Formats: sequence, C-alpha cells, structure tokens
Amino acid sequence: MNDNNDKTSYFSDLRLGFSFLNRQKMIFYLVITMFFVNIGANGVNVLFPFLAKNVSDDAKYLGYIYSSMSMGSLLTGLIFSVKSIHKVELKIIYLSFLLQATGIAALCFTQNFLIILIFVFVIGLITGFIGVLIPTFVQRSVPIHLLGRVNSIMMAISMLSTPVAQFIFGVSVDYFNIKYLFFIAGALGIVTSLSSLLINVRKGTPRETVM
Repeated sequence: MNDNNDKTSYFSDLRLGFSFLNRQKMIFYLVITMFFVNIGANGVNVLFPFLAKNVSDDAKYLGYIYSSMSMGSLLTGLIFSVKSIHKVELKIIYLSFLLQATGIAALCFTQNFLIILIFVFVIGLITGFIGVLIPTFVQRSVPIHLLGRVNSIMMAISMLSTPVAQFIFGVSVDYFNIKYLFFIAGALGIVTSLSSLLINVRKGTPRETVM
C-alpha cells in the first residue's frame, strides 16, 4: 500500500505496471490473448438464451445450460481444493484457451441437447482451469512489488472484453444464424490462442521471478 494516494501516485503506479508489461513481451502477449479469447467466451453468455430457445421455449433448458457450465467449473474447484499447482508454463495456458475455444466452436455442429450440455460442461471445466492457471503463472513471473499493479492492469483489460463481447454478439444475433455466431466466437479464440502459442514457442517463456 502507498501512503501517498494522490492522482500523481496513481498514474505513476499505472505507468510502472505498463512499463513492466512492455518489457516482458510474453506477459504482454498473454494480456492481449486474454482480451480476444474472452470476447468469444463472454459472447457465449449472450448466445446461450438463443441456443436454449432453439431447443425449446421452456425456460428450464436455459437453466440446464448454465447449470452444466457451473458444474464444470465446480468440478475444477474441487480438484484444485485438494491438488495445488506450483508452476505453470505459458504454453499450458494457451493450450487451455485453445481447448476452450474449440469447445465453443463445436456447439455450432450439433442440435442434440445432451451433447450440447456435455460441451458446455467441458467449457466450464476448462474455464475454471484457466482461472487457476493465469494467477499462478503471474504470481511466479511478476516481482512481488509490481504484482498488484500488473494484476490490476490485466484484470481491467480482461474485464473490458465483457461489454465489447456483449455489444458485438448482442447486435450480431439479430442478423446472423446462432450456429455461425458460436463458430465465430470459437474461431476468434482458436486463432488468437494458436498465434500466441506459436509466438511463445518461437521466443520462449519469461523467466520466473524469485520472491
């Protein structure tokens, strides 16, 4: 915590966080990847009510979809409550993004509601997995005196993807088939995560920071 809470201190801390990200290109690429992948992932929440309506006008089907995703995330939480992760490689995060996006894109290829629930469960499972991997990686890669600044910037950029996704898919759903929009949401994540994965393989991962 900083005793000096004036505006100058706030913007100085913000610049310090951005300066670190600018030097650590691999972490900067992770932030950009999170933004674009999350546009697709958050767009899915806009599309789920329309997916449920395609199956039935009964509102309980939307509840089944959200419950299935929640159960996947819950299972991840239960796994990590007994199994800790001490080291995470950046490529594992990108591969998880890739699996998540593939699951989203796969929703456009099926009309069977049971299979839809299975895909949604897997998406929730991987989403929960990503939610553990990223903070673990950041904590190992960012100096402790910069951790709050860098985390704040990462979360702000990541959360910015939510209104962007809601606008893009909220407008698009009036003009395009719901199946195509699921494919677009997944394809955005697939292309972004694959690109970042290839960059990571080519340039290597950032060194861990000694706490």
